[in-house]
Amino acid sequence: MKTRYWVGGCLSAIILLAVIAGAAYYFILQASDELVETYTSPEPRDFARVDEGRDEVLSVIDRFRDFAIALERGEETERFSLSADDINALLENEDLLREFHGMARVDIQDDRLLAEISVPLDLFNERFEGRYLNGTGELSVEMRDGRLEVNIDRLEVAGRNLPEEFMNEIRKNNLVETLLQDPSLERFMGLVKSVKVEDGRIVIEPK
Repeated sequence: MKTRYWVGGCLSAIILLAVIAGAAYYFILQASDELVETYTSPEPRDFARVDEGRDEVLSVIDRFRDFAIALERGEETERFSLSADDINALLENEDLLREFHGMARVDIQDDRLLAEISVPLDLFNERFEGRYLNGTGELSVEMRDGRLEVNIDRLEVAGRNLPEEFMNEIRKNNLVETLLQDPSLERFMGLVKSVKVEDGRIVIEPK
């Protein structure tokens, strides 16, 4: 039960981690030595830490637990929302995300979700040890036919946009498709009307 609440409560952080993995995975699929040299860096990006700490993380999870319980009971409830600070606090302080600490920061500007990433490519392929994919992506988050879809609309790496033929392949993929195969998350999403970005927050609207 607790795990299910954690999964849902950290939905936005999970979305961001899917983007991290997705961007690195599709980059590696098409990577040549020239592409790696041009678009990666020998140093990681250093993200400034946010002020929120463990107490704020627990507060986010507790708020979501109450939201999820109300949904399961069929009770009327307000929509649940997360700010960029909430998500960054989860990414920096949640033990279950320890492996990804320091790899991402998120910013929400009105209805635009932006993610800064710094991914060590040897996490996926030892061939690229010592190289980091440092970039900024703009993401789209929406529900289509009852399914959550997260796509990378734009990805800038090393101060330049990736080649369009590369981006065309990335845009085709729903980055949370595999995650949604988890029964707990699938059940939760069945109780959700929409997930969207608006007014500087990620908003989960109940049915």
